[in-house]
Amino acid sequence: MHRIVTKEPMRASSGFTLVELVVVIALMSVMVAIAAPRFANGDIFETRGDAGLLSSTLRYAQKTAIAQRTSVYVITNNAAIPNTVTLCFVNGVNCQAGREVINPETEGPYVMTFSRNVGVQPSSNVLEFRGLGQPLINAINAGATYTVANRNRPAQSIVVNVEAETGYIR
Repeated sequence: MHRIVTKEPMRASSGFTLVELVVVIALMSVMVAIAAPRFANGDIFETRGDAGLLSSTLRYAQKTAIAQRTSVYVITNNAAIPNTVTLCFVNGVNCQAGREVINPETEGPYVMTFSRNVGVQPSSNVLEFRGLGQPLINAINAGATYTVANRNRPAQSIVVNVEAETGYIR
């Protein structure tokens, strides 16, 4: 007896062809080459981060003035690189020892240092918050403006405002 062998029809494979894989890899390479530099450049993140830290520092100065019922001075040193903002209980370019506002995180003087590529331009180098939280510049009830900008990309700047009447920081 002879056995009859029949061939089964060939099934279609359900994978990708080599050409399809090469095309997909090429397209992904082009997309990565275009998108990667946008994520690698952290200039705007530095600027936004430092603007946020400045806002927090100004709020802390205001709240400390209210809590202590005394004046707190926000002293900006924008001549040095990196720029700094110091909180002090007395007015002056250099805060006297023992008269600095204490940073609760470090338990040292409250000094905010900007990133190396970020600078700040204040409307006044000294801002005073009185015991009720109102801002004063040169003994005049006035708001303040701080422009935080990236030195590499000056167009990337963020403005932090202190309202004159209320001391609201935005």
